[in-house]
Amino acid sequence: MPDSTIPDSTMCNNFHTRSHSRLSSLLPVFAVVLAAIGMTACGGSEPVSDQDSVPDWYTETPDDPNHVFSSQSATSQRMQVAVDKATTSARGDVASKLETQVEGMSKSFTEEIGDDMRQQFVETQKTVTSRVLRGTNVSQKEILQKDNGTYQAFVLMEMPIGKAAKEMMSKIKQNDEMYTRFRSSQAFKEMQKAVEEYEQEQQQGMTQRSQPQEEEDGGNQNR
Repeated sequence: MPDSTIPDSTMCNNFHTRSHSRLSSLLPVFAVVLAAIGMTACGGSEPVSDQDSVPDWYTETPDDPNHVFSSQSATSQRMQVAVDKATTSARGDVASKLETQVEGMSKSFTEEIGDDMRQQFVETQKTVTSRVLRGTNVSQKEILQKDNGTYQAFVLMEMPIGKAAKEMMSKIKQNDEMYTRFRSSQAFKEMQKAVEEYEQEQQQGMTQRSQPQEEEDGGNQNR
């Protein structure tokens, strides 16, 4: 019997992010050039052969104001090719979403820092956004093999907003004039807040990872 499929439109709608004021403020800072680095957008996701086999995180993408997520799938006769195709599609989906959100925001942000700084700011964005996409993480992955021998890969891509903000802030600080102007903008305040929350999140993660080891060491001493 032929495999049942779900519409392609459902695949393209799998990427969801919360409408959050901080995300909207940060998008003009490090996302305006994402679509220009050669990534493929949402059209790369392929029909799913068996709805019952679809991971929950694929149909219900995680929702977190501090991260951007994208879930995509792809098929191939070779397992790694399927994974690579799904990963590239997910990165492109992140870029496409951010590009859509940033339309109309770039002009107002440029007015804040001054039009004469625009070219330098764009060059800074290019450097940082390239790093951001390279640093996105595949947080979930599942591979299915169909009856005909082909592989279908499901990938969940995660991009921390705070990490991107931290890299952008560090790069801007290298240009004294740009940093002086940028500090007076609302975007700076939002970015600074995102960086602080990201660092707190990282610190909490380190603390949680160290606690089991401390408990284990304490147990060994009591033996």
